[in-house]
Amino acid sequence: MKGITKTQCNRILNLVLLLNGALLLGTGWVMDQRLPGGRAGHGLELLGWDRHGWGDLHAWSGYFIGVLIAAHLLLHASWLWRVAAKAQPWKLAVGFGSTVLIIAFFTLYPVSG
Repeated sequence: MKGITKTQCNRILNLVLLLNGALLLGTGWVMDQRLPGGRAGHGLELLGWDRHGWGDLHAWSGYFIGVLIAAHLLLHASWLWRVAAKAQPWKLAVGFGSTVLIIAFFTLYPVSG
């Protein structure tokens, strides 16, 4: 039995990224436009789910797309090095470092109430 090629893996990954991106867009739209927050949306459901159910799906889809993006970047590591960074490590460090800082900010910044 032959294993999956890098091209086949890339095609599958791109398709799953596209579909998950559509899911993120769709669930975000549902929560923003179809099931408003507060009293206006109280008791409303779409396909049997209220705003909180759609919010959970939206959140998990967001986590999943983060994993998919990481896999996509790993699959294209040689391209990133050769073309995007032009073999200059500081360019990759700035890009990935900025990403880590943005995620860390939203993860660690204190919540007030």
